[in-house]
Amino acid sequence: METFLIFGGFVLGLILLVKGADEMVKSAIQIAVKFKLPNSVIGATFIGFGTSAPELFTSTGAAINGDLSLAIGNIIGSNIANSLLVLAVLYLFIDKDFSKKININQISPVWMMIFTTIFVSTYILTNQFPLILGIVLLSLVIFVTYKMVNEEAIDEEELVSEEKKFIWFRGILAISITIFGSSLVVDNAIAIADLLNISSLIVGVTIIAIGTSLPEVAGAISAARLRKPDLIMGNVFGSNLFNIGLVGGSAIIFEPGEISSNIDYQMFLMYFVSFLAVLLTRYVIKRNVLVGIIFIAAYFGFIYSLF
Repeated sequence: METFLIFGGFVLGLILLVKGADEMVKSAIQIAVKFKLPNSVIGATFIGFGTSAPELFTSTGAAINGDLSLAIGNIIGSNIANSLLVLAVLYLFIDKDFSKKININQISPVWMMIFTTIFVSTYILTNQFPLILGIVLLSLVIFVTYKMVNEEAIDEEELVSEEKKFIWFRGILAISITIFGSSLVVDNAIAIADLLNISSLIVGVTIIAIGTSLPEVAGAISAARLRKPDLIMGNVFGSNLFNIGLVGGSAIIFEPGEISSNIDYQMFLMYFVSFLAVLLTRYVIKRNVLVGIIFIAAYFGFIYSLF
């Protein structure tokens, strides 16, 4: 019975976390539009933050509870899932007749690689996540957000859906649901790790990372069907950037130090697939089932290698 409650609580928390974060960003966009904020501000801040909100609440909650391994595992697993699963969706679901090189602003991919390099190299050199790393990452993400606000834009029709009533109430309720959901996920994830006698790092890299990446995967399917691969790529770069800068910076500030497992291999893989995502923007995008299957197989091969 206790096992059922633990897994049930984890699934419920994950649903509340993803749904709450989705409603939170929608409400934030509505509020921003109501106050006539520029589209570039909305796109760079609310949407960029919104795609990383599940990871932020989960990882920060884990760090506050003293479990940095779970927080770091969630970041690594989410970025690998974004780079492999989301791009797999692109190559599998894009229209058969779509074939062109996409035009994407280079701020997000360049800074994503800078953040990833700082994050990975600091760990490889020191074998820990020091407080100064958290401060640097958080400071840089504020600077980069300012850059994106001033230089990146997104079309209004891609942001604004039908106007909703009770925006402030919906926003506050969404934040409350997201926080409660993240608390359920973290508490029950730690319980699952104890129950299965596996490290919380593996729980973070696998089931939590997949769960918190569901909004990106769902969004990628929609964007692929709308023939907008640039939105998929932008989502990958923006989400990965915020995962390391905002989520990683916050978690490390709350709980700096070492983690219980060696993660050199996972770090190098995250760096490689992030670079691969950037490299793919240089080539023509078209449906390629083989590439999609290879990406999915690579992801599940990575998951299998953890056990």
